[in-house]
Amino acid sequence: MIYRGWNYRDILSVAALEEECFAGESWSYQMFAGSFVQPGFFGELCEEEGTDGKNVLVAYGCVQCAVDTADLMNIAVAPAYRGHGIGRTVLRRLVNGARRRGMQSLFLEVRKSNAPARGLYESEGFTAVSERKRYYPDGEDAVVMVTRLCPPALVAAGDDMGFSRDNVP
Repeated sequence: MIYRGWNYRDILSVAALEEECFAGESWSYQMFAGSFVQPGFFGELCEEEGTDGKNVLVAYGCVQCAVDTADLMNIAVAPAYRGHGIGRTVLRRLVNGARRRGMQSLFLEVRKSNAPARGLYESEGFTAVSERKRYYPDGEDAVVMVTRLCPPALVAAGDDMGFSRDNVP
């Protein structure tokens, strides 16, 4: 698997995977393209090397940063690749990217019924702080979760103490 930040050329593939994962509620190509050009936006993705020399997008996520707070806008893993730690790795890369950009908190919304995603977020240090009633188009509530981020200087100092950027709380 190849993990990397995504660029404008990836938006078409990201939008296609978004539609596959969230049909009826997905962001459009135009929404991703509009977000991509905003200051403070960044994304991470995972590709599998294809046998024909073309990589296949299997997961992505994106974050919007403003002042000292970041919002996880989207994260998705292709159904055939779920349960293998790919989403966790993309999430960690997004958290670390927000931390490196000086963000103090990272917020997200998740469906109240999405127990696997909520479990992943909790295991990565996110805590539920509130709910947004009828947040989703079908009327389901969203749980708002947040994790506090260490300042980049503390993360760098952790490197000298044997900690990796992936496991600093």
